[in-house]
Amino acid sequence: MDEQWLQQTLADLSQQLPQYQDRALLAVTQTYVADLAQRLVNGQGELDGRIWNHEQW
Repeated sequence: MDEQWLQQTLADLSQQLPQYQDRALLAVTQTYVADLAQRLVNGQGELDGRIWNHEQW
């Protein structure tokens, strides 16, 4: 999934919607997408660290 594309699409949609509830939902979704992307990066880093731990070879 291309996180930047999704973030931009959510921002564009948020600007087009007139109702506060819709914009708030998209804002929370943007936050969730950013948090999920960070969790993926952290998970990949943890996996790399576990694979390269020479004490467990």
